[in-house]
Amino acid sequence: MIHPSHSKKDLIEVVERFQLYQIEDYRSHRKERLALYVWIALQDISYVVPDDEYFFVSDITELRSYLTTICVKQITSNSVKYDVCDRVKNLNFYIKGGFAFEGTNYESIDAVVSDADFVRNFGDLPSVRKALLNLGEDPKMPMKLYPVMTRRVQQRLIKNTEIKRQNTPKFHTRIGHYTIDFT
Repeated sequence: MIHPSHSKKDLIEVVERFQLYQIEDYRSHRKERLALYVWIALQDISYVVPDDEYFFVSDITELRSYLTTICVKQITSNSVKYDVCDRVKNLNFYIKGGFAFEGTNYESIDAVVSDADFVRNFGDLPSVRKALLNLGEDPKMPMKLYPVMTRRVQQRLIKNTEIKRQNTPKFHTRIGHYTIDFT
């Protein structure tokens, strides 16, 4: 069976990426029912097109094993999720306070580094990525910390930056002699 940590959105993406369109009206089903239908559909087929862009599976057995294991992008418990959110909020207070310890929950740079090192493992969350990016501007930080992200999120970020780069207006100048006539 499919592990319950996979979201309904993930299951819909499995249906669309691997063309499991024998599941009728897959967007309107609840997550549990959709997971059951996807699992039944995966038992009936023997080949899927390899996906190196999003799921990084090369055959049907890898897809089945991916779906039966815990989803790596999900935070497993609510207590860990609240702990990550609290630490990110504390880091943001520290950043918005001009990297000063007054008015924050931190007393030394070591506490800041330990919180940043803890939250960097949850780099799939946009708030974690933004906090670590802004924390890199702190001159007191001994090293720059980078978020740990899944390949799926890395691919999405690369694709989004490429789309932004293509859609950004550009200014070109040309050097030369031009004749302007105002008659």
